[in-house]
Amino acid sequence: MAGRLAGKACVITGASSGQGRVAAQIFAREGARLVLADVDQVGLAETADIVGEEGGEATLYVGDLTQEAANQEMIDLALGRLGQVDALYNAAGLVRFSPLHETSLDDWRFTIEHELTITFLACKHAISAMLQNGSGSIINISSVAGLYGSPRNAAHAATKAGIVGLTRQIAVEYGPEGIRCNAIAPGYLQYAPGQRRVAQQTHRTDPTGIPLGRFCRPEDTAWCAVYLASDESSFMTGQVLIVDGGVSAK
Repeated sequence: MAGRLAGKACVITGASSGQGRVAAQIFAREGARLVLADVDQVGLAETADIVGEEGGEATLYVGDLTQEAANQEMIDLALGRLGQVDALYNAAGLVRFSPLHETSLDDWRFTIEHELTITFLACKHAISAMLQNGSGSIINISSVAGLYGSPRNAAHAATKAGIVGLTRQIAVEYGPEGIRCNAIAPGYLQYAPGQRRVAQQTHRTDPTGIPLGRFCRPEDTAWCAVYLASDESSFMTGQVLIVDGGVSAK
């Protein structure tokens, strides 16, 4: 299949829904060979069907990626089925929102584990595989919450700022080994029906204050990820692509 990612072996976490699901669809359209991972088996199977509609094929890994053994198994599966790992897109994550003074230690730890630790573990094991190639691209999902303040985002902001720091560290430490690492920081994401399998999703309806006049869509971050996974971005590393419709420019 021709495309910007033709033949590339790509791992996408959080692929059962949301940004990961849309990225899987678009990566398949661009010719990537895919391993899709998530704890949600039903959603992952639905994503595989969507990939198939694009003419692609995906190997699925179902597991809890907050656990180290699951990340090792995911990367071992990718190496066994695809031969190498060219790109990792870390879209997996869960969060609990609350004002800082009302944030329980349990909610703080949950958010750290399900946003920052989960990203660290996938990066760690993907890097081990990429060192065998002498190349690779890691794409992490941060957020504008990690760059500037927003109400009820204390734990989320801390994890997303941590992902920026982790991204830059990987870029500096592993650049000499041919491994690149960048992050995408979207603003508030608005999903179309069927794109996200999350209960109690918050909804905003007024994009006033966003210069481009609308909220971020998962397609916006997915196309950024395509660019970062492709050879088009071969001299880009350690960067944070802000996808917020111009809010941060004000």
